[in-house]
Amino acid sequence: MNLARLLNETARVHGPRTALLDDECVLTWSQWFDRVRRVSGMLGSLGAVAGARFGLLMKNGFRQAEALWAGHWSGAVPVPVNWRLVAREVAEVLDDAGCVLVLVDAELAAFFDDPALSGWRTRIVVVDADAYEERVARAAPAEMHDAGGSDEALVLYTGGTTGRSKGVRLSHDNLASNAMQIGLALGIRPGDVTLTVAPMFHAAALCSNITTLLGGTHVYLRQFTPAGLLGTIERRRIAFTTVVPTMLKMVLDEPDAQRFDRSSLRVLFYGSSPMPVSWMRSAMQFFPNAQFHQAYGLTETAPILTILGDDEHRAGVAAGDPAILGSAGRPLVGVELRIVDDAGVERPAGQPGEVVVRAPGVMLGYHDRPEETAAALRDGWFHTGDVGAIDADGRLTILDRKKDLIISGGENVYSVDVEAALARHPAIAEVAVIGVPDDRLGEAVAAIAVLRSGAALSVEELIAHCRASIGAFKVPRHVRFVDALPRTPVGKVQKAALREAWKK
Repeated sequence: MNLARLLNETARVHGPRTALLDDECVLTWSQWFDRVRRVSGMLGSLGAVAGARFGLLMKNGFRQAEALWAGHWSGAVPVPVNWRLVAREVAEVLDDAGCVLVLVDAELAAFFDDPALSGWRTRIVVVDADAYEERVARAAPAEMHDAGGSDEALVLYTGGTTGRSKGVRLSHDNLASNAMQIGLALGIRPGDVTLTVAPMFHAAALCSNITTLLGGTHVYLRQFTPAGLLGTIERRRIAFTTVVPTMLKMVLDEPDAQRFDRSSLRVLFYGSSPMPVSWMRSAMQFFPNAQFHQAYGLTETAPILTILGDDEHRAGVAAGDPAILGSAGRPLVGVELRIVDDAGVERPAGQPGEVVVRAPGVMLGYHDRPEETAAALRDGWFHTGDVGAIDADGRLTILDRKKDLIISGGENVYSVDVEAALARHPAIAEVAVIGVPDDRLGEAVAAIAVLRSGAALSVEELIAHCRASIGAFKVPRHVRFVDALPRTPVGKVQKAALREAWKK
């Protein structure tokens, strides 16, 4: 099984059906299939052939979607890049992945004026509705590359333990299998209109792959705003979408929200963190026809492992039980999930330990990171680094993150990335970064810093320093200066103690 064959079947079986609804165009599956093959031919003529990697620095839209599938069609490997990073970070991803070229949205082309990206200026293809479209129209459609299921299909970058992002290598089997698991669990139908809201450099956007496999209809929200989301649901009669809790809370708080027709929404899928009972009760009232499903997963698992279904959401709301809504649900069909101690021994129900899984979505490994790959993939099991427990009803609850991951507004922020940026300031002696509760973002990034002897530094100056070197979503929203950081007897910073101290 590979994604090219599956796309070919979608075009063959569902050719006359509507594949895309967009302000710029409406395409059937036959028309979009022709575009995918032409984009594939264009990429191939520029060196993005089977086995080569190419970057995508683009906001959500059908052109990014067809470029992704053009890669799947030809065997070239797409590498979507987070456009919220700064130029230096973008360059690190492109260099690490070994991309041969980069497709860049016209509005993001200014990235390449930065000296950090000077070496890439001759390898960009600007994507717009004029010259790019002429290029696609002139291109000869590429032939299908009949890849193996275990061949690399996509590389997504996530935070690394060394302060640099690491590439997660996902296969055709990984992506196709998880799409089918999601479709089965959520009951997605061929007639559903799907709205992709999650940024397409994020693993959450992979949840819309099931719509392609079923021959459904895609709509892409270029960039999230509450009114933009609601207006699109109303105008396009959206049936299925995936969001993070922060987005949903912003929608519920939108002053004019009630004026939009939300009756078409049938499946609302969310992840990255649970929602409080009060949020969920309001969401159910606001979207009266929607089923609510919460997911747990990782980029390394393509991405979904467990789902908490609509029935349990409603039971949790009815009972006012935060424990049910705080759960991540049960494993998808085909996912084996265990809770183990540090020795790898399975823990009994209710007892915490590391979440380890065997599943068809588990990655091939990290690009050029053999030691980290070996640490994560051991004895046939993927070690998530997350601490969780399984209750007597078989539901998983995530309790903590071994990797000190902060999820702020649905974005993964690794503390080591932020700490590295802060430590580059000459006035900083040492620093630790934690996530702290935030009503809007779920978690906010907070820095606790120790100044060098005799140094003076304001909060505003430190934040400005960060803005120059890391993406805005990583920049600390809170800074505290302290005389010393709490440490264990062996010298390790006690982040649990910092989190407790923050509450006081």
